[in-house]
Amino acid sequence: MDIKTLAGRLRAQRLFLFSPDDVGLLFPGEIRSTRLLQLHQWAKKGWVRRLKRGLYELAYPEHAALPDLHIANRLYEPSYVSLDTALSHYQIIPETAAQVTSVTTKATRRLRNFHGLFSYFTVRPAAFIGYGVVHWQGCSVKLAEPEKALVDRLYAALRRGERLNIPEDRWDIGRIRKMKRRRLMDYAEAFGRAGLKERIHALLR
Repeated sequence: MDIKTLAGRLRAQRLFLFSPDDVGLLFPGEIRSTRLLQLHQWAKKGWVRRLKRGLYELAYPEHAALPDLHIANRLYEPSYVSLDTALSHYQIIPETAAQVTSVTTKATRRLRNFHGLFSYFTVRPAAFIGYGVVHWQGCSVKLAEPEKALVDRLYAALRRGERLNIPEDRWDIGRIRKMKRRRLMDYAEAFGRAGLKERIHALLR
């Protein structure tokens, strides 16, 4: 296995972010320890970039301009983009670029690399719903629906003990009131958290 052949096969599969196991599927004859050593050496040369343990980005002959939302999905799995990032995408809150926010069933975590800061908020498995796959800048991205992004955000605020300040945060109440109310309530039900539905009702008045 050489870097040129690896790059060609990864690009053919559109695997710009990949794991050693992905490489193993492309080169089944390679010994795992040899793959890991080659990746380590190529990272030193700048041909691949290590985003975290077990996840690399192809940078040979040059790195692809990958959207942060796609990186967020792969960086910590399972996850989908939600909360402030999704609400900003739907123009419900002003644009924010400080970090990419996501929801996961794993432990709450923050990860930083040369792409920026990625934040993950934990929800129970029953509430890991309400998202779909969209095409974003040539990549697939798991993104919350508008209603689920809002409920995720309200739930996160409730768990953190934060009070809502709609005027100060500049939420677009007009867009919120156009959301599907039954869907909002169904998503709130999935959390099973007292007080969540009351916050939704307060927004919809």
